[in-house]
This record gives sequence, C-alpha cells and structure tokens, in this order.
Amino acid sequence: MRKEAYNYKQAFNHPIVIRKLTDRLTLPFGGVRLARAVIFMTVLAVMWLFRDVVFSFGSLIPGLSLVLFLGIPFLVSGWLLKINPDGKKLHYFLWDYLTYQWTVKQGKKRFSNDSLIRYMDKKVSFEPFYYGARKKKGGK
Repeated sequence: MRKEAYNYKQAFNHPIVIRKLTDRLTLPFGGVRLARAVIFMTVLAVMWLFRDVVFSFGSLIPGLSLVLFLGIPFLVSGWLLKINPDGKKLHYFLWDYLTYQWTVKQGKKRFSNDSLIRYMDKKVSFEPFYYGARKKKGGK
C-alpha cells in the first residue's frame, strides 16, 4: 500500500464562516465570513466617530445616511479582503509591517548578513590603499 502526503494548505486557508447566530436564526446566502464581519464593524465604528461628516453628506438626499452607513463598510470590507500584499492576507501583512517598523526602524538597528550589528558607536575608517606604485617613505 502506497502512502501519500496530504496537503493541508487549502484546508487551513479556508475562511471561517458564521452561518448561525442562534439555534433558530440562520444567516442567508450561506453565512458571513468572520474577517468581513470584523472589518465591517471596524469601518462602521470609524464612520460612527466621524458621524457628523457622514450625516452632512446624508442630509443631501433623504435616506442616504443609511445607505452610507451600510454601503461603505460593506464595500470597503470586500475590497480589503481582496488585497494580498506579498502573497499574505492583509492582517498578517499589517502585523509583520508594524512589527518591522517598531523593532527595526524605530529602534534604529543595523543589520549585516542577516545578523544584528552591535556596538557601532565609533566611526570606522580604513588606511588608504594605493594601486600600482607604492608610496615610499622619505618623499620619493
């Protein structure tokens, strides 16, 4: 009998989906992705912080405020889920980028050949090297 390795990448990359809220209440259209729900709530919270601006736009047409508060977070969450910088999911990329900014850029660390350079307080200078004829001592 021949054994084969199973690739779990597709199973682990499958999104988490919320299909039921309670025993009796199920969500239509097969459920909502958890990542989309979190992004939706985050964008909605940011819009709620700036609600005066949103309501000023919403006052142009009756009912536009409701469309803005539901439409913009829905569209932004769908757009953000499609972004894959460096082949990673967006939240992993942002976490890695912020970790890099805080540890390397803000810490002003220096690296050489993937190893941290320590004690680089003094300026390093080298003796001059002359190609061809060598300078002689004594002037000539």
